[in-house]
Amino acid sequence: AIEQRMAEAEALRIKRQQVEMPEEEEVKPSSDLEAGKNLPLIYGDPPPELIGTPLEDLDPFYKDKKTFIVLNKGKSIFRFSATPALYMLGPFHPIRRGAIKVLIHSYP
Repeated sequence: AIEQRMAEAEALRIKRQQVEMPEEEEVKPSSDLEAGKNLPLIYGDPPPELIGTPLEDLDPFYKDKKTFIVLNKGKSIFRFSATPALYMLGPFHPIRRGAIKVLIHSYP
């Protein structure tokens, strides 16, 4: 799905160059959805089964980038790259999932 959106964005960019259409305003990352900040109240409380699992990024800026977010129990946002780590560990590999759980765990 991400590759398809990236291809559509690239095709639209090439089409704009050929037709000389006016550029859209550049989308910027939302300051409410920055990594390290808490999930805004407008999104409500996430279900417990979504805590600690990779989720599609909520920020429109990242819709065509290979990233995902993970929420911890305190609803803090952690953003990770969805590209293979060390060129072999995908985002759903058990070793990588374990490392993410260690990183997002809040210590007392």
